[in-house]
Amino acid sequence: MVISGMNVNYIYEPAEKTALFLEGWNAPLGVYAPLFDYLRKKGYGIAAFDMPGVGGTDEPKAPLTLSDYVSFTLEFCENVGLESALLVCHSNGGRIALSMLSDKNCPLKCEKAVFIDAAGVREKPPFKARVSLAGYKILRFLGTAKPFSYLFDELYEYARDKRSSADYKAASPVMKKTMSNLLSRDLRPLMPDITADVLLVYGELDTATPVSHGKAMEGLIKNSGLAVIPGAGHFSFADDPGSFYAVLDAFL
Repeated sequence: MVISGMNVNYIYEPAEKTALFLEGWNAPLGVYAPLFDYLRKKGYGIAAFDMPGVGGTDEPKAPLTLSDYVSFTLEFCENVGLESALLVCHSNGGRIALSMLSDKNCPLKCEKAVFIDAAGVREKPPFKARVSLAGYKILRFLGTAKPFSYLFDELYEYARDKRSSADYKAASPVMKKTMSNLLSRDLRPLMPDITADVLLVYGELDTATPVSHGKAMEGLIKNSGLAVIPGAGHFSFADDPGSFYAVLDAFL
């Protein structure tokens, strides 16, 4: 399948009930194989694809925005003929799911959704972090603008590398800009418009999308409930599958 000029690696196993899965940043479909197997045993078909630049899907030629990811997802659904689904998402897939579920004109109908360690909340950093960021922005200017760059470029590069996450460091220039586009969005204003029943599952020890994000979503999404998996991290479904699938089974 080709979407927006990119060859897409995907799974499509239609059934009377189908789960559309939206993967996390730089986490290819193989990571979620146990989850797909569980859903199959529950009678669900599987619709899933590697996001642009992930796994077997081509990298985009230009940086993407959240709107681009939503369009990409809906074009996939149109191509396979998927009109309604159980929406399941992990990490960055949460941003796409929030955008789709909050849009009353979205062509994909979803009465239920499962958010696993989902992203979408951008919290205001503490004062110390804001001061650090302000200093970094000044250094970025000095390290990239003439006539100062030859004096400060190495110091700026060091500071940028120290501040960057492992995912950001590993990304290409196009995907770095794409990540910046996604991380800059706080999607809390969209959450009160969601009418689907939403299960929120977060790992207790998740540092990428902490439990506080799940609590914020639970407070803003009308028909939602939060389950916290003790001792689990950002991949809560893999860290404690027994607890995770017990919660998911009750919801489904």
